Amino acid sequence: MIVLDASVAALLFAQPGSDPRVKSARAAAARDPGWVVPEHWKTEVFSALRGLWLGRKLSDEQAHKALSRIPRMAVTVVPTDALLPRMWELRGNVSGYDAAYIAAAEVYDCPLVTADARLLRADRARCRIEVVS
Repeated sequence: MIVLDASVAALLFAQPGSDPRVKSARAAAARDPGWVVPEHWKTEVFSALRGLWLGRKLSDEQAHKALSRIPRMAVTVVPTDALLPRMWELRGNVSGYDAAYIAAAEVYDCPLVTADARLLRADRARCRIEVVS
């Protein structure tokens, strides 16, 4: 089981040549298909896909295909309420959104897989953080 953050999920839809992280994102996701995500994950995946589209790393057709697949992705959703106390403890190190990913990984005792290298500096995290690069 892994916590797959939105930055990695969005890379799963990008063309391999469009971003050097696509290959490692796909490998990480395939290595462990049991994904745990916080409640806001789909909204963040949408935002990340929009960013890839704006950066011309996704065509209109690819973006529409990705958007149609998001609702069907098999993920275990962790309710925010269960994460809030730990998220508050992390407030000085990371954004609220990132704190939710870290807290979910801690609750499920599994690694957080992200494309955001800044999360390696989350020194109060009690989970393994793997950065796709």
